Amino acid sequence: MDNKIEILKDFNYEEAKKELSNIVNKLEVGDMPLNESINLFERGAELSKLCQTFLNNAKSKVKKIEDEAK
Repeated sequence: MDNKIEILKDFNYEEAKKELSNIVNKLEVGDMPLNESINLFERGAELSKLCQTFLNNAKSKVKKIEDEAK
């Protein structure tokens, strides 16, 4: 994981997804300064990457369980 993702290591999937959703809502409104929007977008990209990591790990665990059950 890169340093930005490492900062988020205390998040669980649900927390990261909730914050990402909040960021998307704020960006969709579009009533903030450009620099703040860019910073939020960057944070959202980091959270999106973290959520994808959680989902990939969960998928791997499920596949392992399925393989072991065969």
